[in-house]
Amino acid sequence: MKKIFLAILFLAAIPVYSAVPAEDYYNAGISLFQQKDYDKAIQYFHAAIQEKSDFWQAYQFLGEAYYQDSNRTEAVVAIHQSLKLHPDNPELKKFLAMIQTNSPWVAQGSWRDILLVATFVLALAALLLTIYFNKPSWLGMKKPNQA
Repeated sequence: MKKIFLAILFLAAIPVYSAVPAEDYYNAGISLFQQKDYDKAIQYFHAAIQEKSDFWQAYQFLGEAYYQDSNRTEAVVAIHQSLKLHPDNPELKKFLAMIQTNSPWVAQGSWRDILLVATFVLALAALLLTIYFNKPSWLGMKKPNQA
């Protein structure tokens, strides 16, 4: 009976000793990040965050890995979380500003809106000129050089 109790106690203690510390996941993620294996690095940073939810460094590198993997949305989310946990990080604030400046999201009223309208107007003008000079038969018109 004593042997069974010790065996159960030993088996119950295995999960406690086999838990991987968040720092180990983080360090593995950093190593993969340096090797430019961003997909696997992202998985390890997520694992580090699962173990330690206030691990701001893991959120920071998670954001950088997402950025390198061309996922700007997730990068911004992770970096915001890192800054929420550790707001005194001027380099990360600069990185976030750079991501938002180079992102596909554009504020309303920007020069791109004007360019879009100008492109539409020019395309419409080209279409009208083409119709005028070619006088399609379905309009019942004759071409200008026909008598």
